[in-house]
Amino acid sequence: MTTKPTTPRRILLVCIGNRVRSPLAQGFLRAELDSAGLNHVLVDSAGTNVWPGGEAPEREAIFEAARAGIPIEHLRSRELTASDFDSHDQVLAMDWDSHALAEAMAPVEHRHKIGHLAHFARREKVTTIPDPSAAGYDRTLACIQDACEGWVVNHLVRRPTR
Repeated sequence: MTTKPTTPRRILLVCIGNRVRSPLAQGFLRAELDSAGLNHVLVDSAGTNVWPGGEAPEREAIFEAARAGIPIEHLRSRELTASDFDSHDQVLAMDWDSHALAEAMAPVEHRHKIGHLAHFARREKVTTIPDPSAAGYDRTLACIQDACEGWVVNHLVRRPTR
């Protein structure tokens, strides 16, 4: 009996504007994946309501990520597109609105790929990744970091194959 990796190869993180939560999650998940030796997994982010696009993450998001040693200043916002569901194995929303908008946009055959990043949180008791404008950056970052760590732990499991 051999083992086969169950890790998705292409992950897309989605929030509304793609300027705060999803780029933060992209940076933190990338760091967790690299630490676990999963640097073959591609991580991207997008927003459901991005305008004009091509913008860097919010300054405070860049600052808070840098304090944690996570560089995100190179990331640029972009709109979620229908083709994203073809090119990604998993689409993880930050909140219920982003999840609903992604689900409405996804072709039926790809809707099973959509989930919530918060589902993978192990210590933080959350159903969504809170917006820092309401919860503060400390809370948002704690939830993102916990969920990203949980995602990696969850996907390091290998399933037996015959």
